[in-house]
Amino acid sequence: MKRTLLGVGKTILGSLAFVGGTILGGILAGSLGLTAPALPAGTDAATLGQYQLLVGLVLVGTLAVLSRRLGGRFLTRWCILACLSWIAYSLNTYLEAAMFTSYEAASPYTLVMQLVSVALCSALVAWWFAPADQGPTVGTKLRAFAGQFSSAQWAWRLLAALIAFPVVYVVFGWLVRPLIIEYYEQQMAGLVAPGWAQIIPTLLLRSLLFLLACLPVLIMWRGSRLRLFITLGSALFVLVGGLYMLQSYWYPVTMRVVHSLEILADSLVYAGVLATLLVRE
Repeated sequence: MKRTLLGVGKTILGSLAFVGGTILGGILAGSLGLTAPALPAGTDAATLGQYQLLVGLVLVGTLAVLSRRLGGRFLTRWCILACLSWIAYSLNTYLEAAMFTSYEAASPYTLVMQLVSVALCSALVAWWFAPADQGPTVGTKLRAFAGQFSSAQWAWRLLAALIAFPVVYVVFGWLVRPLIIEYYEQQMAGLVAPGWAQIIPTLLLRSLLFLLACLPVLIMWRGSRLRLFITLGSALFVLVGGLYMLQSYWYPVTMRVVHSLEILADSLVYAGVLATLLVRE
């Protein structure tokens, strides 16, 4: 009971740190001459701030579970958690918003602001939710990871991993398209429907970014491949879209539910592909 209460307390403090980091990040972005994006239509700062606390709680809890299963010292786990979080939660959303929305969510201001909040939050998680045993060093884990396959095997496996992200994204996006396309065609809440000439290059860039963000997790993972699939897939779901669908209360409920299910399927399948291709049981 004491350990559980302590974990809950740390999660709440981590959420407050996330909100505080957002404020500090906004100050830093403003000092760099970046302009804060306008709030989406139908929203207000007070309500968004309340949702930020909830987002912080879910984010800290997600990263805490991941941190417990990673090897390495504090600095190693901090870098892994921060890079994965910022790429999946911030940079990925920046690219997604630039493609599917017409409002100012795709803003460099947001990238800088969230860099500070994610870095601070990840540092606290890496410090408070360390594994009981740090395990082998980074060098040892890296050599073991690289030694799983020959050069030729690594070549086709990495190529398959790069191709997997766009394929998974397109397949599940096509499945849910009939349920949500009207929102994009009507440009509801700033949504737009881009063409394939814009979608494909962005998908390839996102695929590379996600592979680079996930590889350190695969290398430093301590546990079974099944647990890796479940933990990484769940973390990607939360970071890629779960947090945003949670706080995007101005969107229709149907769209938020459908997109949440789509992102969950995307994340689990993609994590399963990575675990199968790049990690031996």
